[in-house]
Amino acid sequence: MGANHSRMTYQRIEHIAAGQFKTGKAETTIYQAYLGTCLGVALYDPSTKIGGMIHILLPEPPGIVSALFPEKYASTGVPMLITDLIELGATPENLKASIAGGALMGPVSQQDINLDIGGRSAEIAVSILKTLGIETIRSETGGFFTCTLELNMATGETVISPAWENTGQVASHFTAPSLADILDTIEKLKPIPQTALKILRLFQSGQYQIEDITDELARDQVLSGQTLKLCNSALFAGRVSIETLKDAVLLLGESMLIKSVITAALNNYYGQTGNSGYSLCKGGLFFHAVGVATTAEKIAEKLAERSGKPVIKLAYTAGLLHDIGKVILDQNVADSSPLFFRRLHQENQSFTDLEKKLLGITHGEAGAILARKWHFSNGLSEAIQFHHTPETAKENPDLTYIIYLADLIMEKFNAGFDMEKMQTQSLEKTLDHLGFTLGDLPELVDAIPITDLNKDAALAPKL
Repeated sequence: MGANHSRMTYQRIEHIAAGQFKTGKAETTIYQAYLGTCLGVALYDPSTKIGGMIHILLPEPPGIVSALFPEKYASTGVPMLITDLIELGATPENLKASIAGGALMGPVSQQDINLDIGGRSAEIAVSILKTLGIETIRSETGGFFTCTLELNMATGETVISPAWENTGQVASHFTAPSLADILDTIEKLKPIPQTALKILRLFQSGQYQIEDITDELARDQVLSGQTLKLCNSALFAGRVSIETLKDAVLLLGESMLIKSVITAALNNYYGQTGNSGYSLCKGGLFFHAVGVATTAEKIAEKLAERSGKPVIKLAYTAGLLHDIGKVILDQNVADSSPLFFRRLHQENQSFTDLEKKLLGITHGEAGAILARKWHFSNGLSEAIQFHHTPETAKENPDLTYIIYLADLIMEKFNAGFDMEKMQTQSLEKTLDHLGFTLGDLPELVDAIPITDLNKDAALAPKL
């Protein structure tokens, strides 16, 4: 992998999210993308100091319909990036390219090899660059783990390195927390507001009027304000002005308002983690949770279309909540995360097996303790506890399988927000349980939201 480089204190790091690209001229910024199966392409013209980076999700749009977000795909996104750079003043013959990602995220299954989504993205990108005469000076694609691609916009220097390489100081030893430590951590963490918990329970019960929700929410001015701010964010609305809870109901609908409340509440809870434990960037767990929630909801909708059954309404909520146990365990692993995650990538063990070995508890089990404390339904608690082992769920296995699949898709194709390695051998079994095939996978991956959460001030976790 590329050598380490020093960063000037004034250089801001800007995260390039999946399905996004960014260009600039003579900036003092470092563009950075975390890449698993996704592909990153960095281009820089040293003569004009114009450069950019794209984080590609898929080789080409699934189906024959034109892409709504062409920047998500290698076939359409790379030309968009080059066009943008030329408009800024770069010339193709002066551009230099660095390419990274396209990994077969371990453990690798035959399905990964057959699909080769990252490999096909790389082939398309290389072909486009070669056709335009753009020289590729560094290409490190494939492999079996998450990496980072960085472009120094001041110098054009690029660095490709393992994602866990710069996650803090390495502890020489690690002492696993006891159950008493875990329970103590739960008590010390700032909980989800009682208003949000009450609204969540009402939503789970299905026995409520929308007035019950808005009346309850109106009692908590802080949460009301956070909810309205989120309603106006790019994630939920973005183009309409929502000033009151009544506006939110009329313009977004009942379901979207409830999702906004729960999302706003989880924003602060996930915000109690830093960027040296389970997360690679500040707010990483929250960003990942929103991605899983949105993807899970899309999977639930597609499942309903296939089966004729009602949409599983808790899919979004379960996706948001599936990693709440990481907030607890993060308090205990932050100082030793490089040790933890290097062992994760070096040893042939699943993520949860290594958690159990090093911590004595998995994040699913820790989350289940919290779910019981907050009086979640059995189905929701199961989705939290068993989202890595959906075959063990009894109460609502479809919901747990949906969360497993959404989490797997986000981990493999939208790496960069949290550090995890999921077992993929059961991918085909999971798809089969939900009535999908491997041929449906690109369409499910295409459901990943591409809203750049890092740029949305409304979503930035604040304590």
